[in-house]
Amino acid sequence: MRTPLKALTLTALLASSLASAEKLTIWVVGDETTPKILQPAVDLYKKDHPGVTFEVRAVPGDQAFTKYLAALASRSGPDIITGYLSYGIEIGKKGGLINLQDKYPALVSSVRKTANKGILDSITSTDGSVYALPYDLTVQLLYYRKDLVKTPPRTWAELTGTLDTLKASGNKGLVQQWGNAGWVGFFPYLKQAGGNLYDAKCSQATINSAAGVTALNYYAQFYTKYKGPTDGWPDMEQGLENGDYAMGMTGNWSLQSIRSGRPKLAGKWGITMLPKGPAGKNTAFEGGSLIGIMSYTKVPDLAADFIRQLYSTRTTVAMIGGANALGTLWLPAGRQDLVTQVNLPADQKAILMRQLSDSDGPPNCPGWEQSGDAVQKAVQQVVFNGVSAKAALDDAAKTMNANLSKYGK
Repeated sequence: MRTPLKALTLTALLASSLASAEKLTIWVVGDETTPKILQPAVDLYKKDHPGVTFEVRAVPGDQAFTKYLAALASRSGPDIITGYLSYGIEIGKKGGLINLQDKYPALVSSVRKTANKGILDSITSTDGSVYALPYDLTVQLLYYRKDLVKTPPRTWAELTGTLDTLKASGNKGLVQQWGNAGWVGFFPYLKQAGGNLYDAKCSQATINSAAGVTALNYYAQFYTKYKGPTDGWPDMEQGLENGDYAMGMTGNWSLQSIRSGRPKLAGKWGITMLPKGPAGKNTAFEGGSLIGIMSYTKVPDLAADFIRQLYSTRTTVAMIGGANALGTLWLPAGRQDLVTQVNLPADQKAILMRQLSDSDGPPNCPGWEQSGDAVQKAVQQVVFNGVSAKAALDDAAKTMNANLSKYGK
């Protein structure tokens, strides 16, 4: 007959065996560098929880959404995923991700205190559901050649004034990379003019407001008057290096790539915030990725505990340092206060922090994912075909309102 002590020992051994069998499978969207950025977090968690094992793999961005839905259909695959900002609401509404606001409200509340507000707003559903949390972020900045632009423009008027001066001297002026001649490129000007894509309650599109028309007319002249390049992803860094372009607009990733890959630009370039518009705002577009827990996972509490650790100071600083060692600039969306730890000169870091304080992500309104092409078309109708900004934005608003009705139900 088994003694109570022996039974207790067996129970303890069984518990130990189950704990040691715990495993987290994590799929991170991006190239082969992205698992390496997460690795310091994995190492620290394993140090504190030696019984837990990990499998971390990269998923190419153009395949991620399909692979995540396939995993959901088969109810097998990753326990944790990262993905683009729209993935949380899109996959969450399909039942694919745990609603963290319901199951782990303390975790969500904690992250709300330190996360980038624009990203957090973008991934919070209009009904308050939070299917994922901010993971990393990118933000637009204005790059310029110090020897060609003595005083970087601070306002819309100063920007076009600088372009007039550059044009008169034979310089090509401004090259936009991220979102060139599209809705991402237009987005900051819409905000700087005091406009928005939708009203605050996501009840109707407001892109065709007077502010929207002002913004699109201003934005279009970069191409119609100042003849900016219209290809999908112009080589801004090369343009700055050879001096063809005195200014360029793109994401923060070029802070690192220019320093490491463009030695001829050393000492010749700087960054500044996007110029202030009529509403007194310098708002930049920001993107990034999120992290969530698949609904079918058998280890939800373990997954939530790992994610909770991601936002600790120790882990976030370790991930920033690991990215720095890889020659990558990784900005933690959940700990905006720790962006100061990135490896940048003090003056650039200060500008980056100021721009992050005035930046905004894509809307969380129902049907936005299905409406982005309509806004893209509106921008390009004005830029390439000379359609009036009001008419083009009215057309976009019709599509956005139709999708609000269709997907908001």
